[in-house]
Amino acid sequence: MMRILTTIALAVVVVVAIWYLPILPIQILVVLAIGIGLWEYARLVFQEKSTRIFLITLGLGFASMMTWSPSKENLLGGLITVVFLAFLWEIWHREPLQESIHRVGLILLGICYLALSLPVWSWLKVMGREWVLFILIPASLTDTFGFLVGKSIGRKKMAPIISPNKTWEGFFGSLFGGIFGVWIATKLFPSLWERGWSSVFLLGAGISLIAILGDLIESLIKRSAGVKDSSHLIPGHGGVLDRLDALIFTAPFFYWVLRYL
Repeated sequence: MMRILTTIALAVVVVVAIWYLPILPIQILVVLAIGIGLWEYARLVFQEKSTRIFLITLGLGFASMMTWSPSKENLLGGLITVVFLAFLWEIWHREPLQESIHRVGLILLGICYLALSLPVWSWLKVMGREWVLFILIPASLTDTFGFLVGKSIGRKKMAPIISPNKTWEGFFGSLFGGIFGVWIATKLFPSLWERGWSSVFLLGAGISLIAILGDLIESLIKRSAGVKDSSHLIPGHGGVLDRLDALIFTAPFFYWVLRYL
């Protein structure tokens, strides 16, 4: 019950914010969500407080550039700078030397995982609030239908080691939710997508697959860290990463679909 109530409350807040807030507050909220996600990630993979702070600071800097200055030159320069500073941090840190490359990899993974992907949601807002909801509806229904179907009739485990609760029945429920969500989005915003049924099916299936894999990726991170939830910030859901896992890669996927179609 707590999960359902929290889901409804979050959905209302997010939709109202997307529809009525101007671009700057939305950009700030996206960067704030990235900061919380980086904090949760840093707590999962690093014990040292100093390295956690470094990771969050570097990630927020790159996320800010992705949000407010996303030119190709700046992004390329930002990525090079992030890699360079990560190695400098380990040169200064030094001990234990045998784990340096591993630690650099964890720093870069966290920044690429969150600060390189989530700012694309603010790019969609710049294109128009309708585009944000157009992708958010199927992404959310993918998660909702997968949870409901898996909870009610799920039997065959999909990835028992990474995510014990995921089932193949839930997978097909998620797939239906994504396709159904794109169909709803085309009815709400008919001027945005005037292609035929085949494109609705393919786009919905693509969004569902990306969202499902995003969920499994976040589960892999948590399992490798030996925890069930990334934190306990959201009642009934866990942490911000647990709530955003299906959304992390869907916006970049949809953005590039729009660019090439």
